[in-house]
Amino acid sequence: MNVSTVRYYERAGLVTDPDRSQAGYRLYNPGHESRLLFITRARRLGLSLDQIADLLGVWDGTNCATTRSRVVDILDTNLADITARISELETFVAELRDTRDRLATGPETCGPDLGCCTPTLTTPVPVTLSPNRRP
Repeated sequence: MNVSTVRYYERAGLVTDPDRSQAGYRLYNPGHESRLLFITRARRLGLSLDQIADLLGVWDGTNCATTRSRVVDILDTNLADITARISELETFVAELRDTRDRLATGPETCGPDLGCCTPTLTTPVPVTLSPNRRP
């Protein structure tokens, strides 16, 4: 794991600050390692840092059953959200293709509002970009 990622997780409160050597080096213990592995695996499942923080509040390195149940609930919610987004994006792709085809065969002259070049979509699809990026 990248050092800057570990430090980011420390600043975010997902990992406790490690002890320091006399020279000032961070001294990570097996508990830190387990927690970082848990975070890495959760990120690979697409969980947000907020979701991971919630899980870390339940998981203390031993509370598997409750944590597993919470992960299943989170994954169910994420799957439903992603499925809905895929449907919205498929609708948007179809609309863009239709618009592209209309523009390719449309009139050679434009009106003052350039409506022939940028027609209004009949089915607006909200597309939101998530500010969360994987570290």
